[in-house]
Amino acid sequence: MTDIPEPERAVVLIPKAARDAFAAAIDVRVVATVKDAGGLNWYYAAGTHDADRLEFALMPGGEEIMLRMSNDRSTTVVCPIEQWHDLVGKMIPPDAPRNT
Repeated sequence: MTDIPEPERAVVLIPKAARDAFAAAIDVRVVATVKDAGGLNWYYAAGTHDADRLEFALMPGGEEIMLRMSNDRSTTVVCPIEQWHDLVGKMIPPDAPRNT
């Protein structure tokens, strides 16, 4: 039997400016996309193309999200969709006005 190696733990550090731009984009539902070489769509806050920014992609199947910073695309974090919803909920304060 072949041993499957444990996944390597990765950390993506998100600067405050990137986090704030991302939270604002999620709140008003304004994002842009860039397609990688493998054809996966990565989403990020509109208007932040020239800045270090948080990017996210929905994995095929819709059960997981990948997160990375645009200035370090070699470090990617994969999290379950439930954890993603928790993260987004923490980024946008509950008392913030919502665009619906």
